[in-house]
Amino acid sequence: MRITWGDIRPYSQGVKQGVLFPNTGPGVPWNGLISVTVKGDDAASSLYIDGRRHRNRSSPSTFSGTISAFTYPDEFDSCIGVLSGWVMSQNKNPFGLTWRDNRELHIVYNAITSPSNDQYQTIGANVNPLTFSWDFTTTPVDIPAGGYSAHVVIMLDYVQPSALVDLEALIYADDSNDPSLPDPFKIYGIFESYTTVTITDNQDGTWTANGPDSLISVSGSSFTIAGAFVTVVDADNYKIRSL
Repeated sequence: MRITWGDIRPYSQGVKQGVLFPNTGPGVPWNGLISVTVKGDDAASSLYIDGRRHRNRSSPSTFSGTISAFTYPDEFDSCIGVLSGWVMSQNKNPFGLTWRDNRELHIVYNAITSPSNDQYQTIGANVNPLTFSWDFTTTPVDIPAGGYSAHVVIMLDYVQPSALVDLEALIYADDSNDPSLPDPFKIYGIFESYTTVTITDNQDGTWTANGPDSLISVSGSSFTIAGAFVTVVDADNYKIRSL
């Protein structure tokens, strides 16, 4: 089929529901968050032989960015080197951070800030609130079924609604638990539980399907599986496949 350019894909916009996760204690809401600028420092590594480039390979990057805000939670003091609310330039504690826009939920691990450059101005006819800004770098963590990274993005258009509910119950808390920053293995387990169906050969001519009710529909003696990764057990000629 010939390529067409008429379709308009949804775009991301806005920043909301920011949550700071200090290295001790539960997560706290970040009111007054203006923007989070994300960037990486990966660069191509080239190999030259006899003056000619033979290889051009991307090297692992270190995730970093910039946070801008009108204000910040008190728990962020220890992350920017402020002790007891007034002693500056102290050791900085690492932190986690989440925020979202209309299409993505971002999760950042092991961030640490650089000194900020805050500009204080005289008050004139127009009131311009002071904007704080901090650069940050990160230390990556182990990612299941992948490498190492400090930045996880959940694409909200494609997730199972029930899986997102469980994830938000951890990040934003529920009636029983405080807000907490789940590690990537916990996140992977949540989504895997809602997207994986296991088919077991009972060795008697029957098969058993195990998985979330939202993915399996039964009609008489047959069942239908939709939108899941299927694992077939005890049958060597089957592999994991996506439906």
